[in-house]
Amino acid sequence: MHDNLAFGGLSYINPLISELYDANQFPVDSLVFLTFPASRRGSPSVPKFVSILIQLPHVNSRLGAAMEEKKSYLGSKAAKYALGIHRGPLPQGDDEDYTIEHVETANTITLEKKERTRAERARRHWARFWCCYIFWSIIFLAIFLPIFFTIVIPAIAQRVVDNSSLVLTEASVMQPRPDSIMLSLKTALKLPIGVPVRIDPMAVSLFNRKEEGNGTWAIVYLDGTTISGNTTLGTDNQFTPLGVEQWKKYVHSVVFEKNAPLSVYGKTQAFLGQLKNHVTMDKDIHQNTLDSFAGFTIADPQLLLPKRADGTNLIANATLPNPSVMTLEIGKTILDLKSGDLVIGNATIDNLVLKPGNHSTPVHGIIDIRLLLKNLLTILQTQASSIKNGYLTLTTVGKTVIYDGVEVPYYTEVMRNLTMSAQVPLGGLITNTLRGILHGDGGSNIFANLTDNLGSSSGGGLLDSLLGSDKRVSDLLTSRAVDDILNNPEKRSSMINILEGFL
Repeated sequence: MHDNLAFGGLSYINPLISELYDANQFPVDSLVFLTFPASRRGSPSVPKFVSILIQLPHVNSRLGAAMEEKKSYLGSKAAKYALGIHRGPLPQGDDEDYTIEHVETANTITLEKKERTRAERARRHWARFWCCYIFWSIIFLAIFLPIFFTIVIPAIAQRVVDNSSLVLTEASVMQPRPDSIMLSLKTALKLPIGVPVRIDPMAVSLFNRKEEGNGTWAIVYLDGTTISGNTTLGTDNQFTPLGVEQWKKYVHSVVFEKNAPLSVYGKTQAFLGQLKNHVTMDKDIHQNTLDSFAGFTIADPQLLLPKRADGTNLIANATLPNPSVMTLEIGKTILDLKSGDLVIGNATIDNLVLKPGNHSTPVHGIIDIRLLLKNLLTILQTQASSIKNGYLTLTTVGKTVIYDGVEVPYYTEVMRNLTMSAQVPLGGLITNTLRGILHGDGGSNIFANLTDNLGSSSGGGLLDSLLGSDKRVSDLLTSRAVDDILNNPEKRSSMINILEGFL
């Protein structure tokens, strides 16, 4: 085969093959070669490398002779693993007993392309670029952490406070002075997170949000506490100086509005674990307020004949509804009583305290009966529609408020602007008045010496039977009877003369 290669037109490799053949004298089984590109002189391509598969060397060759000389060594086991001329003979033959020993080596480099797994690729990538990752991580943390702790965390804390629920559960305004009060507040604060938050003591401003500029009317001081779930915050019996003008506006809104908010503002430090944040509480606490005392009533009215030593000739029970959660100590409240536009007397409520709910308060007053009789026709004309329905319509207007002997200016001003109307049952007024005349204590019964035909000294059987129920008296006050009194001057004059006789 070498002859074909050597003399088959491939003259440019003949010297190589001839030298190999002459030196070793063994035939060439096969030749595999690759060629280089042509040289500059235009010579034919030269093989890049030559791989020659050979058979065993011939015995007469120099290599064969050398191997024959070392048969004792080459027969050893170590010779199988030697390289070069010291390697033992290769097995010959192609029979069934012929085997080829295959030796595998570990950690060898192979040219075969192997597909790496994702984990292997990640480990290889990290091994190459770990220093870059550490460098850029340090840069990122140096920028991000200051922003996170100075901007992000405080913003989250402020959002939690803004989204919290703050409800007024109890309040009391006691000992009203011209420039101070004793204030108690209790509020329920619920945060939208389940993590306990500790807050420092804080000063909370109570103010009117609708007012421009500084609308603060009081400042309360809250103790530090830990907020977990629904937590109560507040102060108890704190002496509170007032910003009188702003307080007056707040009292006006509480008295006249149905839902006047309580605006609060304060700053403090909140601790979430070891993280400290500055937070601001700026909220409006919605609440029910007095709504001009809607539902005001006067019950159990009675004219005192004769009058008391201090001039009191009217007593009753007044109900001033308080739908709020506030307890308001007002003081001695003096009201004008009016029929239409005519002031017919006054009423006084001693030590008025408005507690939550509907509570009756005793009222005593003075009715100017001479003025009433003098203007009876006008009054009857004004009250005509009410009298036909069995009641009198009286209007009250605040006149003055006094606490501990000193006028309270902010309450006085608000009450002077408050007008309350009540329907006084006419039957109850007459019944209670006659009962007081007949059964008065301390010898005030003008019929004490009269007896009925049964020997009773109670004041007359007919009157007692009429006083048995208000309905009987109300039945007498029919529209026909009222019209008869109003339109008959003689009967009207007779009634006036009777009333003047009692006076």
